[in-house]
Amino acid sequence: MKKLLTTLALLATMAVSVEAEQKDHRSMLMKDMRTMLESMEQIQRGGLYSSSDEMKAGVKKLQGTLKSLEGDDVKWILPKDQKYAYQFAQKTASMLRLYSNDIVVSIDAGRMDDALEDYNQLLKQCTSCHIRIRNW
Repeated sequence: MKKLLTTLALLATMAVSVEAEQKDHRSMLMKDMRTMLESMEQIQRGGLYSSSDEMKAGVKKLQGTLKSLEGDDVKWILPKDQKYAYQFAQKTASMLRLYSNDIVVSIDAGRMDDALEDYNQLLKQCTSCHIRIRNW
């Protein structure tokens, strides 16, 4: 009887710690998602006001958050019933990095129209991921 109670107490403690860990991962990832949104707004604002420095700052901020999408931590917020979700998130992160790097290259080359087109491609990646994975 003592062993049974001890085992049940241990299982309950483990369940609570797993749930707490899941909430920590989810809250960290959701914070990164908010930062991504702020980054996209900053890039857009920089483009609309012809501020290449603001656009580059937004790109740097965005790229700082991509680690959470590129790693295994993203699995904490992805739907469990969608087998392709993890690979799709990885591909989206890769494309976000590619287009954000292109923004900086375009700005440095003095091609603001290309930089804004790259921003448009970034936005399409965000939208695509939210539509497919989040079922919006």
